[in-house]
Amino acid sequence: MVKRPVGIALGGGGARGIAHIGVLRALRSRPEYMPSFVSGTSAGSIVAALYAAGVNQERMEDEIRRFEWFSHVVNFHDTLKNYFDKKPGGLVSNSRLEDTVNEIIGGKSFSDLDTTLAVTATDITAGRRVVFTTPSGAAKLNKKPLEEYLPPPEPSKPGFETLVISDYENIGKAVSASCAIPGIFQPVEIAGMRLVDGAVVDQVPVDIVRAFGCKPVIGVSLSFSTMPDRVSNLPALFGKVVWMLGVMQLRRSLDAADIGFEITGIEQRSIFDIHQYDLLDLGELDMRRQLDSYEKTRATIVDRIRSTKA
Repeated sequence: MVKRPVGIALGGGGARGIAHIGVLRALRSRPEYMPSFVSGTSAGSIVAALYAAGVNQERMEDEIRRFEWFSHVVNFHDTLKNYFDKKPGGLVSNSRLEDTVNEIIGGKSFSDLDTTLAVTATDITAGRRVVFTTPSGAAKLNKKPLEEYLPPPEPSKPGFETLVISDYENIGKAVSASCAIPGIFQPVEIAGMRLVDGAVVDQVPVDIVRAFGCKPVIGVSLSFSTMPDRVSNLPALFGKVVWMLGVMQLRRSLDAADIGFEITGIEQRSIFDIHQYDLLDLGELDMRRQLDSYEKTRATIVDRIRSTKA
């Protein structure tokens, strides 16, 4: 029997994305679970891109320890340019993130990758999900899981189109689009589209990994990234409503994974503090627990099948 490739979907959550690097640390210690397919939304897209480009664990952890918002994400020059061009759409530009990612991955493009990568963003103008992936990945993609998760429009029913792009090469810019939190970062323009955070429609892109035919599929949530701690003003109230509307979608994504979970205690962590380095250990420990639980469940099923045959 041919073993199917392992796939992992890494969710959005701002600075909580540090925990995803800990998740990979756990997987690297269990070679049989090393993903061949990786998808990411928002913060998850950064870690997914680094992994797919072959950045090793030590380098990832070193890079996150020197990471700073104003050195590696925010670009004030582009912020002012967009403002005077009357194209703000957000407080600041995150275009420096494009350069940061491309530098870390050595300038690799989507077609250079051996590991299939999928980066999700949201076309805020057309109202659709956009998936940037490798040419080889697109050739293997089964659109049925995508349409089951986000059904396309029908004549008498609303829906949500998913656009798969496999001829775009700039990984860093695709990642910056996936991380463009609406209202905070300005939309990223690619191929005539104005793109924002992929988490607007897909917090943990499990269906994309399933569409590549992976087994098992691992889905990792960093909690709903816009959930406010307190409802003390109108923006916080709006954020709470968005969270309530989106939490079932997030749950549906995790339920669709073979190993789907939200990292324990992650909802108490800041989405802005990038110095929470203990999240590396938190992500690693939780991933190890999930793998142990998954293997015990599989062993129980095998024992039941053997006893039935006997």
